[in-house]
Amino acid sequence: MRGAVVLFLSVLLPAVSSVVSAAMPDTQRLQQLADSQQWQHLLHYRLHPFTDRTMSQNDSPEFFLAADGKRNLLSELTTDLQAFLHTGLADNESAQCRFPARYFWLKQQLPEVAFVDQPCPEFTAWRDELDAHYLTLIFPASHINSPSSMYGHTLVRLDREDESRSKLLAYSVNFAANADTTDNELVFTWKGLTGGYPGVVSVMPYYVKTNEYQHMEYRDVWEYRLNFSKAEVDQFVRHIWETDDTFFDYFFFDENCSYRLLALLDASSERADMTDDFVLTAVPVETIRALQKNNLVAYSEYRASAASDMEHKSSEAPVAVLNTARELVESGLAIETLLQPLPQQQQVQALELAHAYARYLAIKKKQANPVLRARTIALLSARAKRPVTAGFSEIPVPAYRDDEGHLSRRAGIRAGALSGDDQAEFVDLRFRAAYHDVLDLPQGFVPGSQIQMGKLDVRVWDDGDVQVQHFTVVDVLSLSHRTFFQRPVAWGVSGGLDRFNGREAELHGFIHVALGRAWLNSAGRFYGLAETQLRADNQFDKGYQWSIGPRLGWLWQGRRLQAQLEANWQPLSLGDDTDRTQLSAQLGWRLGNNVQLRAEASRQWFEQDSAETAVNEVSAAVQWYF
Repeated sequence: MRGAVVLFLSVLLPAVSSVVSAAMPDTQRLQQLADSQQWQHLLHYRLHPFTDRTMSQNDSPEFFLAADGKRNLLSELTTDLQAFLHTGLADNESAQCRFPARYFWLKQQLPEVAFVDQPCPEFTAWRDELDAHYLTLIFPASHINSPSSMYGHTLVRLDREDESRSKLLAYSVNFAANADTTDNELVFTWKGLTGGYPGVVSVMPYYVKTNEYQHMEYRDVWEYRLNFSKAEVDQFVRHIWETDDTFFDYFFFDENCSYRLLALLDASSERADMTDDFVLTAVPVETIRALQKNNLVAYSEYRASAASDMEHKSSEAPVAVLNTARELVESGLAIETLLQPLPQQQQVQALELAHAYARYLAIKKKQANPVLRARTIALLSARAKRPVTAGFSEIPVPAYRDDEGHLSRRAGIRAGALSGDDQAEFVDLRFRAAYHDVLDLPQGFVPGSQIQMGKLDVRVWDDGDVQVQHFTVVDVLSLSHRTFFQRPVAWGVSGGLDRFNGREAELHGFIHVALGRAWLNSAGRFYGLAETQLRADNQFDKGYQWSIGPRLGWLWQGRRLQAQLEANWQPLSLGDDTDRTQLSAQLGWRLGNNVQLRAEASRQWFEQDSAETAVNEVSAAVQWYF
């Protein structure tokens, strides 16, 4: 419908331009408005980082009235202004109805122009249904076991004036890739990285997104109330209407959900100018920091996920209650028979945990079936018959929010030496574009999680030679541990360029994939993975080596001290019969919120035709997060 309105206006305007030209401000004034920050924000104009051209990031022709509106701010402003002055069209057919945010802003800038408001009943009814008085940024926290969600996500909830009403019934604004549902995670990731999907702005009831992120994906949620005035909220709503039925090319690294929401907020407030800080990457947690930097966050609140609630209750329940809760769901025995040995309060605890576990199986494990559904209803019925409280404490708010962790980029300098069969000294200059590894400062991050992209080490040897030592395109590691009710798979995937230890080692390409298990206790996090490694370079007998073997490790993530021991043995291989083993140890020490010292040591063994060589590498580094 709105696309048809734009097409109609674009045909009509040439015929009416002579009628309205007398009412137009002079060219100098129009140019001044076109160059203004807010007009650029309304049109989503940004400097392209590679072409050095300023143009709109909106890729839909329906977003412009001028033929060259995507690249010409003045042309679009002039054409829009002519359209806004035109009267006599049918209800909902005017340019004022299609672009209410632009119209409202131009009315404010040009009080001397005799604008005549046109009837827009469709927009008015939609705006009144949203009934937005406040804006709240919603951050479903990073979810390491879902590759498409590993950075986290943001959306905006439109809260009503009466805050006693359920927030689940409010509406929310979301930006996401309009992905093909038949695409698997690999295809989704590739298209997301390369702009293969159109990104669209959508408005939907908040409970729909809550079900998706808090229950279906079992993610904790942070809410950030924005201190936007009612006038700014109204402009935000107008601008959302303008972006409907249009699209922006979606890029996972930069033009993603969080970046686009910042752009929508920029377009709604003269106080906001945040998107220019994000050129090549836009990590969701960094966009929250941008809001705080601009003093646009009033306060924050924590909403625990169903999984966090279940694990918290499990930590307070005795073993007998845990075993009974699992039997209540997994066995076909009568509920009252299973509960009979427990005291009254423990019966209630077992029933509440059993219900949470049944939901976990139904949603997370996709085990919804008539038997489980009937059992869940029976558990709720048994709980309703017992007025005793379970006695569980409130789930505590995390000591750190996600946005209170270290900053996303990292730079460092490392000095080290080789010993053993090869001896040399070196200095590494290190940079990482994003985001976190398991030895980084852990506050605000998912324990046992690692997501690194764009990690580069450039080495300067003691004789002056300079070379690329490592370049990691992506390195994801999830050491999610087993609990009483949850049995997640630990996994890792990485790819890039690397060298073995050694002064004369050659650069090779690699892809590593690992699957296994992780366990957590008071001594730290232990893990065992089966890892397959594919390396490619002419240094291997057939130009490649494909190997498989165990990867075993221990990880400690303390507030000040971080430590890791890891052994990797690759005894089975194709393409090159060299048997490779590595033992590594790393130690991190927190100096400040964004400064860390790190010591590293590794030993690599290479065995071929019963001949063995070994190279040791030790180093110390200081790194800064920014």
